Amino acid sequence: MSIKTRKYLMIFTLCAAATALYGTAAYRVEQTRIQPSFASGCDHGQCVGHMAAFSSLR
Repeated sequence: MSIKTRKYLMIFTLCAAATALYGTAAYRVEQTRIQPSFASGCDHGQCVGHMAAFSSLR
């Protein structure tokens, strides 16, 4: 493998990892928003409420 090929492969891998992390976080936010029963028993200050909207999670 040449250095140029390794460079592009590394860039692709990092972009894929960042996209996967973002997608996982977005999926978890949507699951929390759709099924608020997961957050109903939470007593912490940073927990999502029953009527959580995406804007309130920011």
